[in-house]
Amino acid sequence: MIKVNKLPKPTELTPDVVLKLTTEYKTTKKSVWKKAYIEEALLSSSHSKCAYCECKLNVESKYMEVEHYQDKHTHPDLVVDWDNLLPSCKRCNGRKHKHNTEINPIIDPSKMNPQEHLKMKYYRLIGKTDIGKETISVLLLNDTRKVVQKRFEISQLVHEKIEELLEKCQDYHTGSKSTRLRNRIVQTTKNILEEASPQAEYAATVASDILNDPHFHKIIDILKSEYLWDSELDELFIATQDIALL
Repeated sequence: MIKVNKLPKPTELTPDVVLKLTTEYKTTKKSVWKKAYIEEALLSSSHSKCAYCECKLNVESKYMEVEHYQDKHTHPDLVVDWDNLLPSCKRCNGRKHKHNTEINPIIDPSKMNPQEHLKMKYYRLIGKTDIGKETISVLLLNDTRKVVQKRFEISQLVHEKIEELLEKCQDYHTGSKSTRLRNRIVQTTKNILEEASPQAEYAATVASDILNDPHFHKIIDILKSEYLWDSELDELFIATQDIALL
């Protein structure tokens, strides 16, 4: 889970429209929030990811559900309140269901920084606070088959790339300093860091793994000693630190 920087409320969601849709929901119980302008703005806010588990919502067999942080059954007046809406996958939305976040709060990643409430160890989330623990429990964010396995698979691919990159860095450091090898090293490093950027699937997991990998820190040392660590790499690395759950 990472911080979600929500876009401004869609212009179509005027006070009159909010009142009309809210009244319609109370009367008919229809899914009045299923509007393209609401769904598109939510998807853009989260880089097309579930705000809770970070799975991609724009891939085959997955789609976004509009999640109500304060559940619509208890708080019908908030069914189209922009501050109450989040993009969610079907699994997370179904797990949360009618959970009352007023009585037992969970992380709202559009208003809270998950780094303050969660850390990660062996691809499993650990609550640092009561809110973090409640979030993991309610959303079942350590579901081995549905979530933990996915985190593991993506991270393993990144670790393999880091191992290969370290070998190239060591070859460059101790041997031939060809332009081709130098460019490949820099580009591969950027590619790895981009897999831990906010728009990437399971970014918090990958970011946490990268920062905990001693081989990646060796790569950084070599790149800096060879004056290959540039401002773009530095920005990407800072972004990784900003979302890692340590």
